[in-house]
Amino acid sequence: MKRIASVAALALVLGSSTASANTLTFQGVTFITQDLGGGDLRLIIDNALNGTGNWADINYIKAFSLSDIGSVTGASIAGFTYVPGGLSNGSAVGCNGSGSGHNCFHTPAAPLALTNHMVFDIDFTGSTSFSLPHLKVDFWKNSYQTKATGSLLSQSIPAAVPGPMVGAGIPGLALAFGGLAMWWRRKRSAAA
Repeated sequence: MKRIASVAALALVLGSSTASANTLTFQGVTFITQDLGGGDLRLIIDNALNGTGNWADINYIKAFSLSDIGSVTGASIAGFTYVPGGLSNGSAVGCNGSGSGHNCFHTPAAPLALTNHMVFDIDFTGSTSFSLPHLKVDFWKNSYQTKATGSLLSQSIPAAVPGPMVGAGIPGLALAFGGLAMWWRRKRSAAA
């Protein structure tokens, strides 16, 4: 009987797990942010080489900015330079250093070539809150541009809505208890 209770408890834990990331798809490119704890934020950019609309031919990222993430006093990320302030408005490139609450990151020399799965781990200092980060990105078509290709995005990334997970929720409990019932019947048959 103790084993049955353990399996039921495991089914309840599995059934209650949810996604903890924020996600947004814009012009075919998906942006995901994950709170890693301790002031660390992971930014994932997926499918960038297959962008649509005015991002159809993007090949590089020059800069990006995050805002609405709390009272940040500093940040670091590999391959980028941190600048307190916002991202230029499209008539220029990189960070413009203005705008309270904005945190901008740019490549110090040449822009970074895009891939279809890019992961950036950012270490922020200060009081952070990553529940609804606002993102701007400066994508380029060519490595020698003087302004962004197409939209700077400038949107908040909402919390992901958990999709149906195999074995989760009420269907998962039904599967767990159904399997448990079959195990119990077999055990009783073997004992008899």
